[in-house]
Amino acid sequence: MRLTETERKEIILKAALELSPLYKYKIKNGGLGTTLVIDAETKEKASIARKLIPHIFEGLRTLVIYSTSREEKESGQN
Repeated sequence: MRLTETERKEIILKAALELSPLYKYKIKNGGLGTTLVIDAETKEKASIARKLIPHIFEGLRTLVIYSTSREEKESGQN
């Protein structure tokens, strides 16, 4: 799916309004097509997001991610 920059921004805004403003959103092109990537920041938030966010949003696959390195820093581990 080819999206203009304006369309990308509109989808990201709609996701923040309809899904949750707590997450960070990006649209990426990958092997499975255009994907809405949702960064939930922590494993716990990602688990909740995966239950709430549909597999397809505005015609885009959704992928919920989080960073394990961020969690290690917050818990004091390296």
